[in-house]
Amino acid sequence: MTLIELMVSMVIGTVMVAGALTVFQESRRTFRNADSIARLQDNVRFALDAFGPDIQLAGFWGMHSEPLIVLPGAVQVTCAGAGAVQATSLALDIQNNRPLESRDDVYDLACGGTSPRVGSDVLMVRHASQIVTDIGDLQAGQVYVQSTPSASRLFDNAADQGLGAPSEFRAAQFHAYYVGDSTFTPDTPALRRLTLVDGGAQGRIEDQEIIPGVENLQVQFGLDTNAQDGVVDRYVDGDHPAMLDPANRVIAARLWMLVRGETNETGLGFVDNQAYQPADANLGPIIPGADDYPQGFRRVAVTKTVVVRN
Repeated sequence: MTLIELMVSMVIGTVMVAGALTVFQESRRTFRNADSIARLQDNVRFALDAFGPDIQLAGFWGMHSEPLIVLPGAVQVTCAGAGAVQATSLALDIQNNRPLESRDDVYDLACGGTSPRVGSDVLMVRHASQIVTDIGDLQAGQVYVQSTPSASRLFDNAADQGLGAPSEFRAAQFHAYYVGDSTFTPDTPALRRLTLVDGGAQGRIEDQEIIPGVENLQVQFGLDTNAQDGVVDRYVDGDHPAMLDPANRVIAARLWMLVRGETNETGLGFVDNQAYQPADANLGPIIPGADDYPQGFRRVAVTKTVVVRN
């Protein structure tokens, strides 16, 4: 083989190796992008599914679904990690005909381990458990609802509340969903919730993380304002005056979430320049680039409407 042939062979070999490396790098980048998008979509589905069954049960109190006949009882609730007794209205204010409620954009949760993110809503859901508790299994410290067809009473001990027969006992359930700081992933927002649990001596509000990556939550309620015909006539924010009218029945909740990926891809050349418009008449578009919304993350804005059964 002549020197010229050897040099030509080396050049061809170098070009082939460079081409193979380029194909490998592009394939690797494509795989990373596809994996990032797939994980983001999976997180979105998980976050949306966390709301559905809970919202559907809102206002269910056992043998009826009328909050105006639920008696508050002598119930006390504490915050996890704090000794002060909190007002029962945080978790158990169900006599205002508000099994579903949201605080628009800014709200101090009091019991929260982290503060709600400014510009993101807090959704509160109240109802009884789907599972009936036998009277012999009642435990002090768990908040229960004893219900009859005409009345219910909240209590936190192991005694019959004397409402008569027929009656049944169910655990009272309360969840406050909000966007706060992740406990497990530093510098990452997360979908969290306060939930009512057995506190041993009395009910306790516990702060739980559902999934990281949720940057914003907006809630609107579908109201039946037309003689309660079971059809949504309008959607309003949680602080809208129409929510205070007892003639308006909440029959659906519309959720809007902005969810980001798990990895900052700035080093891979990704920049999010899209503007996201929240489902809130009082808020402008969210434009990545601020500290709360870094540009190097992939994002998706999703909506879901859940019909209330009760």
